[in-house]
Amino acid sequence: MRLLHIADLHAGKTLGKVSRNPDLEYALSQVIDCSKESKVDVLLIAGDVFDKANPDNESKELIFEFFLKLKDLGTEVVVIAGNHDSYDFMKSIRGLSRLANVHIYDRPNREHFLYSLGDLKVACLPYPSERVITAAEEDSKKSYAELVGRFIRFLAESVKDARFKVLLAHLFVAGSRYTRTEKEATITQHYAVQPSSLDGVFNYVALGHVHRYQRIENAPTYAYYTGSLYQLDFSEAGDKKFFNVILFEDSQPEIEAVELSLKNPLNAFELEQEEVLNRIEELKGREGYLKLSIKVRDRTQMPYLIEKLREELGEKLIKIEQLTEDTVGGGELSELGRLDPLELYREYFQTAYGKELPEEVEKKFLELLREAEEKI
Repeated sequence: MRLLHIADLHAGKTLGKVSRNPDLEYALSQVIDCSKESKVDVLLIAGDVFDKANPDNESKELIFEFFLKLKDLGTEVVVIAGNHDSYDFMKSIRGLSRLANVHIYDRPNREHFLYSLGDLKVACLPYPSERVITAAEEDSKKSYAELVGRFIRFLAESVKDARFKVLLAHLFVAGSRYTRTEKEATITQHYAVQPSSLDGVFNYVALGHVHRYQRIENAPTYAYYTGSLYQLDFSEAGDKKFFNVILFEDSQPEIEAVELSLKNPLNAFELEQEEVLNRIEELKGREGYLKLSIKVRDRTQMPYLIEKLREELGEKLIKIEQLTEDTVGGGELSELGRLDPLELYREYFQTAYGKELPEEVEKKFLELLREAEEKI
C-alpha cells in the first residue's frame, strides 16, 4: 500500500495582485507525475485546499481537474477541510467529488470520519474550530487541547484493529516550527495540541496547517507536516518544499520526502538606499518574484527609486518596504517603517469594499503618495 501526503494547497492565493494558481498547478503536476510513477494507491490532502472560504471559479476548476487526473490514474483521494476551507462548501461538493474517487471530510464528526481501503484505515480530523469541537464533544468545560486529544483517542480506538492505521488531521501541534503565513490566531498556545496526543496506535500521522516541512519529533509515532506546496509569501522565501510518499508493507512505514521544484521562487533582499540602482541588473536576473526592503537615508530620493524599480523590474517586483530611522528608538529601524503604503491601502480596500483595488485607483493613490513624499 503506497500513500502520498500533501497539505496546504491554498488554491486562489494571491501575492499583491499576482495569482499563485500557476505555482500551485506546477506543484500539483509534480504530484500527478509521482503518483503515476510510484503507483500511489491513496493521496492524502491534510486541509486548506482553498485559500478562501468562497473560492473563485478558476481555483475550483484547478482543483477539480487535479482530482480527475488522479481518477484516471486509479488513485483514491482523501481530503479534510482546513481552517481556510468552508465547512459548508466542502460538504456541498462531497457528493460530486465521489464521482472522481475523492472522499471529503468537512468537519469533526463522530459519524463521518473513516476512510477504508483494504488493510488501510484513515481516521479524519478536519480543522477542529473551537465551536465545532466543543459541540462534537458536548463538553464546554474542557480546554481546547483536551477536547481535541479526546477526539483523537476516539479516532485511534476506531481504527486499532486495522493493519495500516493513519490519522489525517489539520491542527497546530505544540513545538512545531511555523512560518508567518499561517493565520496567527490559530497558532497560539490556546490552540496547541501536545505531541503526545498523536496516539501511538497510528502508524503515520499526516498533518496540515503549519507551512514548513518537519517531523514532530516528540510524537509517539511517525507524524509529519509536509507544509505548503509552494512558497506562499515572503516569510517562506528560501524554504524548500516537499511532499511525503509512504510505503506500508508492515506496521513500520517507509517514508520518502520528495522535493518540489518551484515555478516562481520568492526572493527577499534588504538593500542600502545607495546600492539600489547598482543592483537592478542582478535583480532582473533573479528567477521568481521579489520583495525589496530599502534602508532609507534620503527620503527625497525614494519616489524616483521606487518608480525606477517598478519600471525596470515590472511584475517581478511584488513589494517594496521602506526601512526608516526611528529617532525615538535610538537609531533602530522602525517596524512602522517596514510597512509598504500601497500594500496597506490594498489590504484596507479589500477589507472595506470586499474587492481588489482597481488599477485606476491604485495609480491615483501612487500619484498622491509621490506628491506627499516630495513635500516631506
